[in-house]
Amino acid sequence: MVLAVIALLGFGGANGIVGVAYAADRAEMAKAEIAIKDRKVVGSNVVRVLEGQSVELHWTTDETVDLHLHGYDIETKAKPGAPATMTFKAHATGRYPVTAHGFGDSHSHGGSHSEQTLFYVEVHPK
Repeated sequence: MVLAVIALLGFGGANGIVGVAYAADRAEMAKAEIAIKDRKVVGSNVVRVLEGQSVELHWTTDETVDLHLHGYDIETKAKPGAPATMTFKAHATGRYPVTAHGFGDSHSHGGSHSEQTLFYVEVHPK
């Protein structure tokens, strides 16, 4: 299996979007390394993948954060020194936000819902 690796540590293209060479077929895994510093993504805040691809988002952060990939309903917690990974099959096309549902020890996914969009996953049709 060949991997398509996408580094998102300050290598943004025009409009802050990473210029990704799509993997040749759906069997190839798309991987992205995403760093959060001072409650913002460092570099580009968009990754593009093809429908049917397996995707791995590897998160590092300078502060504890609860992350949620909308549309795929994947949640994880990243902590300093304890990175988090989201792995999924890109089965639905569209633009999906990854939001922070609380930094530090405050998680507000309930009553007083507060979230911050950090990143987008764009799934393009094959």
